[in-house]
Amino acid sequence: MARSRQWQAGERPGKPQKGGKLEKSVAACYIHAMRYIILAGLIVGALLGYYVLWSHLADQVATQATAWIENQRRQGREVEYTGWRLWGFPYRLSLTITNLNWRDPQSPLAWKLGVEEFTAHLQFWDLHHAIFELPGKQRLGWREGNAEKNVELTAERFRASLVLDAANNPLRFAADIAKPAIGGNVLNGWSAEKLLLHARRADSQPPSADLSLQADSITLPANMDGPLGRQMTSLKLIGTLRGNAYGSSPEAMLASWRDGGGVVDFQTVSLHWGGLMLDGDGTLTLDKQFRPLGALGGQIRNANAGIDALAAAGKMKPDEAAAAKAALTLVTKRDAKGEAYLPVPLTAQEGKLFLGPVPLFSLAPVLTPPTQ
Repeated sequence: MARSRQWQAGERPGKPQKGGKLEKSVAACYIHAMRYIILAGLIVGALLGYYVLWSHLADQVATQATAWIENQRRQGREVEYTGWRLWGFPYRLSLTITNLNWRDPQSPLAWKLGVEEFTAHLQFWDLHHAIFELPGKQRLGWREGNAEKNVELTAERFRASLVLDAANNPLRFAADIAKPAIGGNVLNGWSAEKLLLHARRADSQPPSADLSLQADSITLPANMDGPLGRQMTSLKLIGTLRGNAYGSSPEAMLASWRDGGGVVDFQTVSLHWGGLMLDGDGTLTLDKQFRPLGALGGQIRNANAGIDALAAAGKMKPDEAAAAKAALTLVTKRDAKGEAYLPVPLTAQEGKLFLGPVPLFSLAPVLTPPTQ
C-alpha cells in the first residue's frame, strides 16, 4: 500500500489554514465592493444635491418672473402670455415664455411690445451672465398723435447676452442677429445679412457707454432710397456714448440728452456704400431740430462715384458736379499702396452734410421735435 502522509503538528485534515488564499480573496472582494458602494453613494448624493440646487434656483426664477409681472400690472401696464416652462436640467436653467405681450397704455406713446417666443438661459457657474434666444417675430408699436406706428423684426437667428455686475446692474450687452428683416409701417423693407451689437458700461461720471455696431449687406427701406442707392455693402461704428437722458417720450429723452451736453465720440466710422468708401473718426450730437450735428475726419475713397450719384439723383447740377470733382482733385492724396483718397472732413451742420466746403445733401431730423 502507498505510504500515507504524515500530518504536522497543529494541522487538521479537511480545514483550510488560517490566513489562506480563499479567506484573503473574500476580504479583497468585500473591500472592493465597499469602495464601489461608497463611490456610487457619493455620485447619487451629488446628483441629488445638484437636482435640489437646480430646483431651488428654478423656484427663484419663477418667483422673480411672477413678481415682475405683478409689479408691471400694479403700475397699470398690461402683461399677457400663453405659457411658460422651466427646463434645461442638468446642463443649465432655461425659461421659455411664449406669446409674450406687454403694453403701457398710460405712457404718452402707448408703447406695445410683442414677442412670439423668448428663452433665457442661466449657467450655474456664472449666474450673472444670461443668454437669450428670440426666434420668430418681434413687434414694437407706439402711437404718434392719431397714427399707429409699428416695427416687426424677423431673423434667421437672434441671440443676445447680458452680463450683470455684483449689484445686478447691467455691465455688458451683446446681440448677434443673422439675416434680420424689418416689416411694419416704419423702416419697412430694411434688411441685412448680419447685424452685431455690443454695449459696455464705461465711466459713471458723466454716464457713458462703449458702443459697437456692425452690419453687412444692408438694404435700406424704400423711402430712404438716396442718391447712393438702397444697397449698402457694410457699416461699422465704434464709439462712446456720453451723457444722461430722461423723459416720458423718445423726443423728451433725446432733448434732455442733447441739452445736457450729450455726445457720441466715434473712434471708428467705416462705410462702404455704392462706390464710396469712408474710414474715419469724429464726434456727433443733435441740433435744436434733432438733425445730426458734428464733424468727421478721415479718408474718403472713390469720391467721384459719390458725386456722380448725387448728380444723377438731381442733388447737384452738372456744372456743380464738374466743379466739385475739379476742386477735390486738388486735395487728393495717395497712400503707401498708391491708392487715391481725400483727407477732407465731413461736417454736419445747419441741416446739411458737407464734404470739405462742398454741400452734399440735406439731413432730416432723426425724430420730430416736440412742440414748444
